[in-house]
Amino acid sequence: MYELDEHTPYRHARHQFTPLPLIQRGLAFHEAGHTVLGQLVGFTCERVRIHTVTRDGVTGWTGATTWAQSFGSYLDVAVVCGAAGQAADLHQLAQDGRLTPETASLTAADHDKEMALSILTAAGVPVSEAGPAPDGGLAWDHVMATAQQRLDREWNRITAVAEALLAAPDFTLTGAQAAQIAGIIA
Repeated sequence: MYELDEHTPYRHARHQFTPLPLIQRGLAFHEAGHTVLGQLVGFTCERVRIHTVTRDGVTGWTGATTWAQSFGSYLDVAVVCGAAGQAADLHQLAQDGRLTPETASLTAADHDKEMALSILTAAGVPVSEAGPAPDGGLAWDHVMATAQQRLDREWNRITAVAEALLAAPDFTLTGAQAAQIAGIIA
């Protein structure tokens, strides 16, 4: 079972002046990107949520998508685990007319990329973080471009899941609820 995005809360210097509703919105789209793209390639989502967490005396907002199992190609794993969340966050900023170099920097999801690289490394898949893909491996710029293409095609589904996540009383949806909202048939 993989739990995506259990990381340092979104409350530190780079977010200190970001209004809470915008942090929650960004996280909802981030998690919806993981969830929808994952379910479309056969990952089984158990739960998606945004929530508060306290670490080292700091309380902030974060998100998590929990998978029961996953299938797909190594590219699918890289896109879903490593790139989909950040790509969705960037897309919603652009759609809302709030994408600037400064807001784009707030979407950096190094934790997602590190997890994907860890999974791929454990599977023996080489990944180039810059430049062409190594033999039998992946190039990270191709992973990001693929995530963006898939996300563009599925934007309405991602938006529906993000909006439902924001409207849920505890900011939590089951994987089955997210799939139903997105119109994904398992």
